[in-house]
Amino acid sequence: WSNEINRDKSDLLSLKQRLEIIGMAIETGAPLTTGEVAQLLGAKPGSSKLERGGLLARRISRNVWKLSKADDQSSTSYWRN
Repeated sequence: WSNEINRDKSDLLSLKQRLEIIGMAIETGAPLTTGEVAQLLGAKPGSSKLERGGLLARRISRNVWKLSKADDQSSTSYWRN
């Protein structure tokens, strides 16, 4: 089970890196490619807007995206009763 512990550590490091990159992208307003957005948010954008996990990715132009925090009032609840 030593391999499992190492795998869990690498998963956590990967998550930490993703969160840091997302934070930097929001803070700096750096443009991202469609592939980068898919990798960071875990879903490939299918339209001009993708909202996931409290984040909003908006297409600026072809293959150019910008990340921001989703507005609490405009976001929809994904919880179902």
